[in-house]
Amino acid sequence: MNGEDQLLRSDIIDRNVRQSLNLSWINFAVLFCAVIIACVGLNMDSVAVIIGAMLISPIMDPIIGMGYGVAVRDSSMLKKAVVVFLIEIVVGLIAATIYFALSPIKDASEQLLARTQPAIWDVLIAFFGGFAGIIGSAKKEPGNILPGVAIATALIPPLSTVGYGLSQFKWSIVFSAGYLFLINSFFIALATMIGTLIFNFRKNRASGIPLKNQMMIIVAAIIITIPSLISASTLVKQTYNDTQLTNFISKEMPDQYVVDKSFDNNKIKLVVMGQNITNSELKQLDKKLDGYQLGGYKLQLNQLSKGNYLSVNDFKQYVAHEKNGTTQQTTSSDDQSELLSFKKKITEKYPDTIEKVYIGELAQKNKTGKALILVQWKQDQATTENEQVVSDFVKSEAKKQDLEYTLHFTED
Repeated sequence: MNGEDQLLRSDIIDRNVRQSLNLSWINFAVLFCAVIIACVGLNMDSVAVIIGAMLISPIMDPIIGMGYGVAVRDSSMLKKAVVVFLIEIVVGLIAATIYFALSPIKDASEQLLARTQPAIWDVLIAFFGGFAGIIGSAKKEPGNILPGVAIATALIPPLSTVGYGLSQFKWSIVFSAGYLFLINSFFIALATMIGTLIFNFRKNRASGIPLKNQMMIIVAAIIITIPSLISASTLVKQTYNDTQLTNFISKEMPDQYVVDKSFDNNKIKLVVMGQNITNSELKQLDKKLDGYQLGGYKLQLNQLSKGNYLSVNDFKQYVAHEKNGTTQQTTSSDDQSELLSFKKKITEKYPDTIEKVYIGELAQKNKTGKALILVQWKQDQATTENEQVVSDFVKSEAKKQDLEYTLHFTED
């Protein structure tokens, strides 16, 4: 028997699918453990832990069973697969809800939020993952196909995210993550059904699916896909706007350090530091938005620096953004090394008067960069004389390194 015939033997797929449909407490116990592991990974933002949970989860088995049962028109198998699937959903939701209700970390992590934005790409992943899954089930030794499908189709993370939403009464998360789980489940089953028909796994069984059932499947697929298309369109627009805004800031606001940027309805909100922008300059910047396909938005600036000094609150806000990694980053590794060296020189030169020095880089048209230097004085050291001394030293050292900069001070 050649390799292709061995791959597509109907007895192998039939045996594997039937054996995987177990109404056993052991099966549900493994799922419970997998969901708890996934919840820990989602809670702690650990991708490795989430992947581990997907590998041991048995939840894809009844989904493949449903698709296969429809294709071979085996009603008893289909019913058993549906029962196993529904029980597994309940077990998974109970496990996730209990975990997140007891967890001291209540804030949604990035990994949790990532499961609340389903798009058309999730449909494609689920469909082709399901197709690969049915092929893998047809092999005596599936190798890394089924584990890979389990990771790619990601059934456990969205189910766990639904549990998080239920535990925190966040219904938007429940519905969006639930929709992602629905997409994955439906299109894995659909791909399994199509794969079964294509590869002729239905040997000695009735051929074809009744037209009525075909129409129902097609309509369901369209209805389920429509929201993902809308979500994908929104995501593409958001990504495009973010790219255009980054280009706008780099070319039109080279002397500003962007602490935070966001779109809010028809407004672009920027938190910036650097040279003061007047109302007339702001109007000019507004007019230039149209050249970046952002003409439908209006700029709204929050300028942290007033003259050469920052308020204590503004300084703390900058530092918080810096620590969270949300400030504008344009610094290469070599430039970063030079800036850190420059920072060390300032700190070591005036240990009695300077508490801390923060240093970053502004975006520039020529991509060479401009240093942003923030000096925090020790208590009672914010004098005009000290400011002049430090300014002169920074100016002298910057000239040696051929470094452009803007300098700001704040009191302790």
